[in-house]
Amino acid sequence: MNISQELDAEYSYVGSVTTHAVGKEICSVSEQDGDIKYVLSPQVTKDLLLRLGFEWQRFSFGVSDNAPVPDALQQLSAVIGVDYSLIDQWLVRLEVQPGVYSDFSDVNWRNVDAPLVLGGVYLVDADLQWTVGLRVDPRSQYPVLPGLGVRWKFADAWTLDLIPPHPRLEYDATDHLQVYGGADIEAGTFRVAEHFGSDHGQPKLDGAPADYFEIRFGAGLSWKVLPGWTVEAEAGCVPYREFDFFHEAAAIRSYVAPYGQIACHARF
Repeated sequence: MNISQELDAEYSYVGSVTTHAVGKEICSVSEQDGDIKYVLSPQVTKDLLLRLGFEWQRFSFGVSDNAPVPDALQQLSAVIGVDYSLIDQWLVRLEVQPGVYSDFSDVNWRNVDAPLVLGGVYLVDADLQWTVGLRVDPRSQYPVLPGLGVRWKFADAWTLDLIPPHPRLEYDATDHLQVYGGADIEAGTFRVAEHFGSDHGQPKLDGAPADYFEIRFGAGLSWKVLPGWTVEAEAGCVPYREFDFFHEAAAIRSYVAPYGQIACHARF
């Protein structure tokens, strides 16, 4: 049985920026984000691969005052899925990530979730692929989110990769060095602690679900240090970030903060 493996590790820092709630400034918030994902893929048949692994991600927030912003939002989940080749030009992926999505101040069954991703890839040829997908999370304020993308290698050194959540334009400077620029979308649904709202003077937020959304624009370098191993470094701007507690009056937003990120990706 052939077995492939994937390992992705990322760390980023977002600089401190003034955060707003209901049109007024409330505090300054910085952010650290760490993410580790490992997936083992045994090939069951020539058309079917299993996907088994785990992911841990933690957003840590530095808050200057006792503002209603969680100290952290975390995901600790399994990865269970399949990749299946329907016909020669169609690949389908079904993946679910059951786990705990919480601020980890107190953990109970209300913190358990299992978002699902269903996607398909149409292989036009080696240089052009179209993708379509759905993300389903019943706990989110937006339980079904569709997605559409394309990856097009339109010149020997240039690739337009418009597949969410990491669309970007890539330039192969050498066989080992790539320059890129684009966007990154960070999003998830978490549940805060049962006493979170009371501790911050807003009891209505006790145990509340929270949709977290962040978009980044930046540029970076990708270096193939070894066969199958890539190290990346990038920097840019976070124009918008939101903590949405399913109530407009409780939404917390920030605008225009610098960020830097380092990452390692392995395929073997």
